[in-house]
Amino acid sequence: MSKEKKRVPMRNTLFFKYFAITMAIIVVTIVAIAIVFLIFLANYWTGTSVDTLTRNVLNVSETAEDLFKSGKAENDNAEANLVLCNSLTMVSNAIDADVFMTNLNGDIILCKDLLNSNMEVVNQGECHTHEGFTMPQRILLSTESEEDDSYYTMDKLEGLYDDLSIVVGTCINYKGSCIGYIYAVTPVSSGLGPYISGMINMFFGASVISIVVALIMAYIFSYGLTKPLQDMSRITYQYAKGDFSQRIKTKGNNEITDLGNALNEMAQSLAVLDDSRKSFVANVSHELKTPMTSIGGFIDGILDGTIPEEESKFYLKIVSNEVKRLSTLVVTMLTLSKIEAGEAELKHSDTDMNNLLFNALLSFENAIETSKIEIQGFEDLPSVKIKADEKMLFQVAYNLFDNAVKFTNEGGKIIVEMKDEPNRVTVLISNTGRGISKENLKRVFERFYKVDKSRSEHVMGVGLGLNLAKNIVELHGGEIHVDSVENELTTFSFWVPKN
Repeated sequence: MSKEKKRVPMRNTLFFKYFAITMAIIVVTIVAIAIVFLIFLANYWTGTSVDTLTRNVLNVSETAEDLFKSGKAENDNAEANLVLCNSLTMVSNAIDADVFMTNLNGDIILCKDLLNSNMEVVNQGECHTHEGFTMPQRILLSTESEEDDSYYTMDKLEGLYDDLSIVVGTCINYKGSCIGYIYAVTPVSSGLGPYISGMINMFFGASVISIVVALIMAYIFSYGLTKPLQDMSRITYQYAKGDFSQRIKTKGNNEITDLGNALNEMAQSLAVLDDSRKSFVANVSHELKTPMTSIGGFIDGILDGTIPEEESKFYLKIVSNEVKRLSTLVVTMLTLSKIEAGEAELKHSDTDMNNLLFNALLSFENAIETSKIEIQGFEDLPSVKIKADEKMLFQVAYNLFDNAVKFTNEGGKIIVEMKDEPNRVTVLISNTGRGISKENLKRVFERFYKVDKSRSEHVMGVGLGLNLAKNIVELHGGEIHVDSVENELTTFSFWVPKN
């Protein structure tokens, strides 16, 4: 229970990390979009406002120029002032801006505040709003030098306005000279603020909906991403306890699927290895127990006189053979351990492969005669010498002949072939008999693996011979293979380099 409690927070933490990261990315993205959106809106509003102010100051300027051309605006004509003030008032109200006229010195001479609702000039022609204010020279000079007939800037106009304002101005031209200026001014905060505020409210509403949808999607995504990992954690914990029966359900084609498939394959391999280990323990126990029992029984019989003295030599030979059998088993296991640990060293020498195969087969002379097995191919073997570890290759040939003799049917054949190739030599050892099924072919070289019991129940061994042969051949830089046709022929072949 304590282990379970430790693992649950880890899985939850992974889930919430994915969830939090996904949400953080979404929020950061929305904030970035909002910033870009606000910058775009500010620029758009500024451009639109400048265009609107520019069109209107040009219209007022044209009105003033027309009055001067008609002669009505000269000598401070009251009618002209009324027309200009009316124009300034209507434009100012229409575009929500402060539109006024200045002389060449920058003094404001006409504005919307000089006209009352009865279309009468008030305050004796003096504007209290702009009283004492003179347009800065930098603005006047820039306006007069502007080639496009209008000038635009952002300014506070020496404190006339509390906030930064958009200032658009143009000259009143008469007889080829600038005789005054028309300006339209609108504070940025009074126009941009409400505009941005309205857009922010719309964007905020859309963002809330988007975040809620994203929240649901992120939760589903994070859960879907971590759920397989949780299943893997739970099932691999069962593997750790020795239960290899469960499998991880996989779907799709991604890294998590690959991990699940890899864990399933690992479980399959562990299950096979566990079965092999159990079989090995049982087989080794049997292989050790049987000769040890025989050795102990025969020696005790000789010592206590149960076995007559004249028969002791016969039974001592049996004891000797059992000891050799035990020694072979131990040496095989030690050799395999050294090869796997990388401690096995090859002692290369000139090796006659023909003699090596003949001497290995000679070890099974009695078994071959007893089973009436026919040996074919030795008379056609070429004489081939290579540089190799003769003792280890002898062990390979011995194990392959041992396997062939064990599983050849009575009165059957063992066929030996050897191919002398430019850089390597290939040996083929075939035997008739029941053969090996397709299911078993791919596993015959596994350690501790024995073909189905019905095929080998009369044969002694723990399933190490072919595995040792494979390791020795590969240690030489070669390869070993097996082919079989059931109830006909089984062929083990291996090749090793000549040097």
